[in-house]
Amino acid sequence: MSEGRGKYSTTPLSGLKHTRGGQRTPYGQPSRPNRGSQRNTFVFLQVVMSALLPILFIAALVLGYTELHWLFLALSALSLLIMWAAKAFVPQARTTMTLIYTALMIVSLGAALWFTHPLRSSGDPSAAGQSSDYSALFGRDTTSRDVQDYSVQQNIPITDTPMPTEDTQSLAKQQLVYFMNSWMNLDYNAMLSVCVPSWVSAQENPQHEIFKIRGTSIPTWFDITDASGTDADDSRTLTMMARIDKGTGKEPQLYRYEVLMLRVNGTWYVDPASLSSCTEIKAEVTPTVAYTLMPTETVDASITLYYNPDGGSYYHRNDQCTRVDQRYLPLRGSFLYSQINDAQFANLKPCEVCNAPNR
Repeated sequence: MSEGRGKYSTTPLSGLKHTRGGQRTPYGQPSRPNRGSQRNTFVFLQVVMSALLPILFIAALVLGYTELHWLFLALSALSLLIMWAAKAFVPQARTTMTLIYTALMIVSLGAALWFTHPLRSSGDPSAAGQSSDYSALFGRDTTSRDVQDYSVQQNIPITDTPMPTEDTQSLAKQQLVYFMNSWMNLDYNAMLSVCVPSWVSAQENPQHEIFKIRGTSIPTWFDITDASGTDADDSRTLTMMARIDKGTGKEPQLYRYEVLMLRVNGTWYVDPASLSSCTEIKAEVTPTVAYTLMPTETVDASITLYYNPDGGSYYHRNDQCTRVDQRYLPLRGSFLYSQINDAQFANLKPCEVCNAPNR
């Protein structure tokens, strides 16, 4: 039996010590490590794409800072590039992350371009012709002289918007008219050019702040009805009636604004903060209140009253009443107070805005 042992170089069970994980390896060959156990899990990339970038995206939308949008776009593009170059995650996860971040980047890019280039009305030839970007004038170092020089150089136009017959040459009113026309045209830069320089300089992003004040509301008509003081003062309060379309699909509502105007270095500017509060003018007033406010004295039968023959439901003392939409002014229909009970005018109601006499 001792002679037979020399024929075997190993014993039959000697290969068991070379097995790993239940799998036998050929004798004399080292076992190969499990590559799946050493696969890079890309923990840092997971944290960036699952937490940091979404937080940055939400902050950019809420705060409205253009710089945050551009930072999000740059980091997102870099993360996607690293993910595909290093083949991080499984193929299905890479595809899903790419689709999600492509959609987020499109939204962020649109928001960044919105705040960088505000919309302008294509229906106004004068606004369409102004292609220059004046946002550089409105940084933290802007002075009142900078804004004043800009206004002079641009030769600010004054439109024929209805104004009161008195004090028609008021510089404060002209500046407010220009501000409101710019608001109608969604021209943020033009609105900022007539805002108080100290307010503009105090804002980190003036265009964003003026957008927050006006929001989605757009005036369709306005009229400056009263003014305190004169242009020789340093401040004036202008009472303005304006029809505001809030973009909700409802009819524009009539509001009364008390706009504060400040004179800086001889130039009048609008205080945007005074636009934040306004009073809605209700279209209807209860008959009890209307009758209580009416005088008891006898009304002259020869007084001329005015109404809108195209479906108007009120009669007015003034043919330029601010309650009536501008397109119907001046009112074309008229009759004497002595005819107020005629069948043709029997259904008309007195207008409380211009204090029309009661029946």
